Amino acid sequence: MNQHKGYYSLIQFCPDPSRLEGINLGVLVYSPDDRRLAFRLTQSNQRIRKVFGQQDWNFIDRVRESVQSRLQSEKFETVHDLESYIAKRANVVQLTPVRPLKIGEIGQEVSALYRRLVESEKVVRKPRISTYLSKKLIEAGVEGLVQKSISIEIPAFKQPIRVPYGYQNGRFNLISPIQFNPDREDILTKAGKSAIEGQLLYQNPDPVLGDLRLIVIARFAERNGNGSPSRQLIAKIFKDHDVGLHTFEDMEPLLDDIKKSARLHSS
Repeated sequence: MNQHKGYYSLIQFCPDPSRLEGINLGVLVYSPDDRRLAFRLTQSNQRIRKVFGQQDWNFIDRVRESVQSRLQSEKFETVHDLESYIAKRANVVQLTPVRPLKIGEIGQEVSALYRRLVESEKVVRKPRISTYLSKKLIEAGVEGLVQKSISIEIPAFKQPIRVPYGYQNGRFNLISPIQFNPDREDILTKAGKSAIEGQLLYQNPDPVLGDLRLIVIARFAERNGNGSPSRQLIAKIFKDHDVGLHTFEDMEPLLDDIKKSARLHSS
């Protein structure tokens, strides 16, 4: 069978896209030669429940149905059309950036990729930024001074707000690492979500932890560095919503505060 250049993308469930963690729900293949797209998407929520626990299943089913409907009806004239569609998605069901591969019969390629990347896959976790934060805390000697894996219930939210680390300094600070990509829509989506969550946390004390504050540790793409307009815009948005902001390059004030607070609360 003759093969030609094609592209594939994984369809993933990502409860919090900013954390780059998810599981594979399906796969799609695109053939630019005949402008044809084929995909396969699981209809089961069993693996989501096993990995991420209880969710709003009605919402997830609606999002999955929406993705399935769009992929069935959308006409992707070029791979750039497909890439544009993928870049605009900002929901719990995400599509990974397309990757090239040699394809023959497109239906067979979808089935083969589905067996290899979905059925045989337990969990796809890409905790690069979370792992990097953990490494920074360990190197600074403060990893043992922070509370881990915190989940906060907010009445206005159907799902809890989860962060990997937190510490007490008069307010309980919830530390959330976020990767900001170059795409402006990605920046605004993630910044807006964190701003809303941060304001809700600031205004709604936890019955156990008390007053709360969200602190974002940001990693910016190279062209969105510390002096960029995007960084300045995010800083203003966060300040207006009582959210703290650091980057991995300027964590020293935060690390010093964690050490100082640990000494005060241990005395």
